[in-house]
Amino acid sequence: MEVKEKFYLLLHPRPAYVIGSGRFGEVVNFMAASWVTPVAEEPPRVAVAIDVESYTHELISKYKEFTVNVLPMAQLNALYSVGIVSGRRVDKVARFGLNVEKGRSVNAPVLTDSIGVLECRVTATVESEDTTLFVGDVLTAYAKEEYFDLRNGWNVKKGGYSFTQLGAGILRAGPPSTS
Repeated sequence: MEVKEKFYLLLHPRPAYVIGSGRFGEVVNFMAASWVTPVAEEPPRVAVAIDVESYTHELISKYKEFTVNVLPMAQLNALYSVGIVSGRRVDKVARFGLNVEKGRSVNAPVLTDSIGVLECRVTATVESEDTTLFVGDVLTAYAKEEYFDLRNGWNVKKGGYSFTQLGAGILRAGPPSTS
């Protein structure tokens, strides 16, 4: 079966995040995104691909900051909701009852219900026809301790993330085999 037209579906399922953009106290927007990836450890950097026609693209281009918010499974409806309407037409914070605060290191908004947050300042952009890849230095990264620890990462039993395998559910990462 030829799938080039929808090649990106070969890379799914993947985690979905909420991208915060704008300037807290002025204009705030959130969108669902799964095209997010780490691109460097030193300095810590992530990249997010955003549609050029989206309101989020406009705000990140203007303010040069964004947040990546990891929501627990209990917030799945909020994740879905911010992905189905445009922030140009709807105040998503008011409509969906989102709890928002200013980032610790950026003026971009953060969802207070997040279990993990990356606060980023744009350092590079790559134009790619219908999307722009925004590369951001991670200025601050934090997670709620009941969901995350530095040794094991996300506690999936509490609603965090882990590795997955199609058809087999969750795989737990462990130490490398010595055999």
